[in-house]
Amino acid sequence: MNKSMFHNTRSYVRFILRRERLSIIIWIAALFFITVGQAQSFVDLYPTQEDRQVIAESMDNPAMVAMMGPTYGKDNYTLGALMSQQSLLFTAVAVAIMSILFINRNTRGDEEKGRIEIVRSRPTGQLFNLTAAMLVIIVVNIVIALLMGVGLSSLGIESMDATGSMMYGAVLAATGIIFASITALFAQLFTSSRSTLGVSFAVLGIAYFIRAIGDIGDNGVSMISPLGWVMRSEVYVSNHWWPILLTIAVSVI
Repeated sequence: MNKSMFHNTRSYVRFILRRERLSIIIWIAALFFITVGQAQSFVDLYPTQEDRQVIAESMDNPAMVAMMGPTYGKDNYTLGALMSQQSLLFTAVAVAIMSILFINRNTRGDEEKGRIEIVRSRPTGQLFNLTAAMLVIIVVNIVIALLMGVGLSSLGIESMDATGSMMYGAVLAATGIIFASITALFAQLFTSSRSTLGVSFAVLGIAYFIRAIGDIGDNGVSMISPLGWVMRSEVYVSNHWWPILLTIAVSVI
């Protein structure tokens, strides 16, 4: 691919960072403090193993599995397993929403407002805006992953070690990146930001629905969904890295 297609991408990255800095900070801060605060609250809500085992039994029913994903680590239901099952999927969806909104706003949204045409009056490559938007959202998701890993592991909760905490953050980043990639694809296929946003959110909703059906039936259908992949990481229990690697690979494609 000709390098001229990306001419002045670096300058546009700096422009996006300046323009979006407040939105980025708010998203990162909200996700971080809500997640860390929830993890700390579980220590007070479920202080004993008996309390956690009762919750494990209540989580293992179709309605809860549909909402939060499959139950794992039931034989020794730690605070880490509890945190992963009750919070990870919903936080991943929030990160996906952040990524979808960001890519749509900085691609089709800017085109509709005429900003891209103004910038194109200067020397730029054909793919400068899409590439810049993707680079920024990838960095934002990596920052979220690192902050989550450091923040959760620093709480000192016995079952929430550094490896599991970094994987917790990696799941969020992988989810954000794949839905950013999906939105970037739709931004090339549709001519309006409304269509791009609508179809991207529809894919997110379908992914959640397919995951729910597959998890309830335990029949492998959830493996069609990116949300089904990342939940197979079994964070704080088995710590499987292959779902994260699979998600990133599909994002690249």
